Amino acid sequence: MSKPNVTIGLPVFNGENFLSQAIESVLGQDYADFELIIRDNASTDGTAAICREACKQDTRIRYLRSESNVGAAPNFNAIVGDARGQYFKWLAHDDLMAPTFLSRCVETLELDHASVLACPRVRFIDAAGEPLEDYISPFRTADPDPVVRFKETLSGHPCYEVFGLIRLDELQKTRLIGSYKHGDGVLLSHLALLGRFAEIPEYLFLSRRHQGQSMYVYGITNPDAKEDADAYARWFDARNVLTGVPLNFSRRLAEYRWMIGVTPLSLTAKLALYRSLIAWAYRNRHRIKKEWHRAIDSRVRSRSDPARQ
Repeated sequence: MSKPNVTIGLPVFNGENFLSQAIESVLGQDYADFELIIRDNASTDGTAAICREACKQDTRIRYLRSESNVGAAPNFNAIVGDARGQYFKWLAHDDLMAPTFLSRCVETLELDHASVLACPRVRFIDAAGEPLEDYISPFRTADPDPVVRFKETLSGHPCYEVFGLIRLDELQKTRLIGSYKHGDGVLLSHLALLGRFAEIPEYLFLSRRHQGQSMYVYGITNPDAKEDADAYARWFDARNVLTGVPLNFSRRLAEYRWMIGVTPLSLTAKLALYRSLIAWAYRNRHRIKKEWHRAIDSRVRSRSDPARQ
């Protein structure tokens, strides 16, 4: 079997509500040289049946299933190891691609070798697929300077580019999506050090907003709910259930330090990056301090409570 040029990775957990539409949007692409890998995170609804039926309809689809729920990040990341394409794209089960998504992204990356990923503009849709609003990124992630790009990803970047088309060889230089809140954003920070993000000025990425969405459930985009960063981290990785306080900001800081150290850049650039990182850590010093206090307190209470040992 010949290798496809593009691998689309579709991680899913209990996604029977929108999964068929996502698969249809893949099969409706005007660019046909792709494989679709669906990785089911031990769903208990009708997801498996939908996937098996899709495999019967198109030989480009592969269906993999985890025996237990490992969390979102490990499920996303596991697909990368099975990818065979030159380019890679994640697709959430509740999002859609316009028919020209792949062809425009492939065309852009083949013309622009300095870019590590290409992503169209975002159109938000509701649960019924009706348009809500459009989004144009204000962040300078296409800047030729890696220091500028890195700083932009530290400044409240919303991470939509993680669903763009990424050069697989560049993605494999990273540690993929981290198992903590904003792990996808940290991945984008590393990719920003490796190259530019090319924006396609067309609304080809249809991002669905609905009440079952993880960011809504854990209060990130729900104005009526209190944000629960610890629960969100447990959604990212099931192993965080066992570790108590996930130390989201401290783990991000450690990962930023690592990626700056391993990326081949000039000494001047690295010093500028470390200055940006110090500034980020200072802005978040109270959050880092608070999570460590909570972690220590949780550890002390665990040791003093025999029922928790």
